Amino acid sequence: MAGIIFPMTIAAQQDKTLCDFENADSYASVGVYDTWEQSPFRTGRLTGNCQVVSNFLNQEDEQLGFAPNESSKILGVQRSRYGSNTFGALVELKEPFALTKKTQYVHVMMYSPKDGNVMLIGLGNRDDRPWQSKKTEQFWSTPSSKVQAGKWVDVVFPISGANGITIHNLLVVVDRNSPHNLMEDFAVYVDNIVLSAKRDPFFSTKVYPINYEDNTKHTRTDRYLSTIGLTSGNGAQTVDVNQSSVGTLYVQKMDNCLLAKPGDEITPSFTWKGSWMCGYVYLDKGNDGAFNVSYDDSGVTDMGDLMAYSYFKNYNSAGNYVSGEPQVTPPAFDLPADLNPGFYRMRYKVDWDCVDPGGNTSSSNMITNNGGAIVDVRINVHADNVNLFRATEANGGGLNGDILLANGNAVTGQTTPFNKAFTIKASPAPGFEFDYVKIRHGYNLEGPATVCENLQWEEVTVKASQFTNGEYTVPANLVDGDIRFVPYFKSTTAVTTAKADEALTLDTLKGKLVAKAAAPQELSVVDAAGQTVFHGTVDGSRIIPLNKGVYVANGKKVMVP
Repeated sequence: MAGIIFPMTIAAQQDKTLCDFENADSYASVGVYDTWEQSPFRTGRLTGNCQVVSNFLNQEDEQLGFAPNESSKILGVQRSRYGSNTFGALVELKEPFALTKKTQYVHVMMYSPKDGNVMLIGLGNRDDRPWQSKKTEQFWSTPSSKVQAGKWVDVVFPISGANGITIHNLLVVVDRNSPHNLMEDFAVYVDNIVLSAKRDPFFSTKVYPINYEDNTKHTRTDRYLSTIGLTSGNGAQTVDVNQSSVGTLYVQKMDNCLLAKPGDEITPSFTWKGSWMCGYVYLDKGNDGAFNVSYDDSGVTDMGDLMAYSYFKNYNSAGNYVSGEPQVTPPAFDLPADLNPGFYRMRYKVDWDCVDPGGNTSSSNMITNNGGAIVDVRINVHADNVNLFRATEANGGGLNGDILLANGNAVTGQTTPFNKAFTIKASPAPGFEFDYVKIRHGYNLEGPATVCENLQWEEVTVKASQFTNGEYTVPANLVDGDIRFVPYFKSTTAVTTAKADEALTLDTLKGKLVAKAAAPQELSVVDAAGQTVFHGTVDGSRIIPLNKGVYVANGKKVMVP
């Protein structure tokens, strides 16, 4: 059936099920937990409600076309209006796992009665500190998507951290919104917690559908598509399709990326074997998971995401009348000058007299019979320069030092030429040494890594050993969009760390964080979503206005009333 993606029934070898709640052997314990130390669920005033129950939410999802969760047991948790925005279900793992600098992904199936933001907090201890509590917070992760009301969703949390940390507990924060406006409690259900190398959900509603199954065979030997491409301000670019050897109607080439700039004239290209067929080119300008176009029997009424076509109802997209056999390659077109830089999906289609991006379904000329082709590819619509900035993370990333350009300037607020290598250097604070830096590159760097299954950004970790004389050249292939740096530094002496901690004191008042330092001290404050809300120097006393909630200040958790 078109328009759905089927569930993954067999996980790949690198996937590890951490807990499925099918029996008591799959977890050590479950309960509620709140990272806010003054929470009534921490002081003992309230106990909370969290337990494994029979799965009564095993119905078929009409949009998916199958039941996404047919397990017999699920975990239910009551979201209490008396808990903070980091209150949730605590799952003590039967088999703990190691945190790594390389990003891993925790998949959690969730079902909530309302749309909302969620979070995953990893609790554990350092391997070299066996006395440390196994409920010490080691990472906070926000997912690439929100929970959708009234349906099972596979929520994906990217996690990473220093080596030598073991995660013993996972806190599934089922609603990280402030409880101020929460008038009544509600129940959320959790299931199938899996550690994986995959960033994409195991199941989701299909985006960019075609009108046939994705694996529909291509059966014509006299008609096939060999390449697609375009010429832009970046020059001529070609992507191999090889439909004759791939053997399918639909060919996904999303690992390939074309290049262009806003306002560029685009000349599309098709290498096609056959006759009496037409070419169509689409661009999802809204990144909304669909190629939108409006048409009727007289022709196209609204081009929408249809950028060019060689033939439809006797005309091409340039408005020229076409007589006789049309050519497959359509006329050139201009990218919108106001199109925001970013990664977008394009579709190239060979078909007969049909602008439907999913392919001709007419009984007299189905695309499966006429020998056509549908190919999706990614395009990077870029500016001349990319933006650079430095960020912090809730687990201490970005503190106790800096990443600078080779000339000594701070990276934040600077730009660098697109697709050109440049040099950075590490600058530790006194008493610290550089450990590693996370480099995130692409677009919408504080948003989800994928939007409608289109990759928006990637992240690499560069270790200190890869720096030469304190410097590292960021390769050109990483300069494909904006760049975010999060440096990590480690203390050279425990005494230095202790003195720094003593030199800066933090107190909270209603709507305020009060920081005091006898000598100038750097302070960075990060909210529960991982966003830096303050970064500056404290010398004497400084009052920082903040909304009520949980924050991390220089690696320490604080609760602002």
